[in-house]
Amino acid sequence: MREGFTGRPSASLAGALLVLGLLAVPPLSRPASGPAWWEVRLTIKVKGEYAISVMGRGTPASGEYTCLALWEGRLEPDGDDFLLVHLKSEILDWGLKEKSGPAGGATLLEAPGTPRPALRLNYVLRDGRDVKFDFDLEGIPVPFHASPFKVPLELPRSAGRSADIPGQGYDDFIRLGSNRIVLPAAELGRQTAERTFSWEWRRGKWMIKDSRAVLVAQSHSVEAVIALVAH
Repeated sequence: MREGFTGRPSASLAGALLVLGLLAVPPLSRPASGPAWWEVRLTIKVKGEYAISVMGRGTPASGEYTCLALWEGRLEPDGDDFLLVHLKSEILDWGLKEKSGPAGGATLLEAPGTPRPALRLNYVLRDGRDVKFDFDLEGIPVPFHASPFKVPLELPRSAGRSADIPGQGYDDFIRLGSNRIVLPAAELGRQTAERTFSWEWRRGKWMIKDSRAVLVAQSHSVEAVIALVAH
C-alpha cells in the first residue's frame, strides 16, 4: 500500500509555490497620478483715485485711474508644493486723468503714455487645504504734474505679507471684501477651476516732505480672477 504524503514541503518547494502564487495574482492598479501641470491665468481689474494735499495749500493734485492686467504661466507639481513658470504678463488697459491747481483753475492731464504698473505673481504654495496665490501690482510715482512731492501709487496685492509697522500694511486698510487669493486644493483635480475675488481699499496717510505736512489719500476697488486648466 502506498503511503500518502504527510510531511511539510521543503523550503525550496515552498518558495516555488509562493512565486507561482504571486504570479497568479493580478497586480494592483496604479492610482491616478493627477494632472502633470496647469495653465494659470491671473486677471486684475482696478479702478482707483488719489489726492495729494499740502497743509494750508488746498489740493495741488488729484487723479483717477483704471487698469486691466494679465499674468499667464504654468504651475507644475514639485513634491508637496509647486513650481511656478512665468510665460507672459501685460497691462491690457491703462488710463489716468489728473487735475492740479486750485478749484476752478485746475489743469487736466490725461496720461495714456505715462509709466505703467507691472503685475507679478510671486509664488503659489499649499496652505493647509488651500492653495494660496501671492501677487502684487507694482505702483508708480504720482503726481504727474510738476510737483516737489512724489508719492507711490498704492495698487492691489494679495494678503499675507506683513508691514514693517504693525497695523500699517496693505491688508489693514481693506474696507470691504477680502484679498486672500486661494483655491481649495481639491479643485486642482478638476479639468478647470476658476474663482473671482473682490475688495475695496482706502487709506489716508500723513507724510512730512521738506518740513511740510502732506496728506495722501488713496482708494481703489479690485476684481481678481484666478483660473487654472489641467493638462
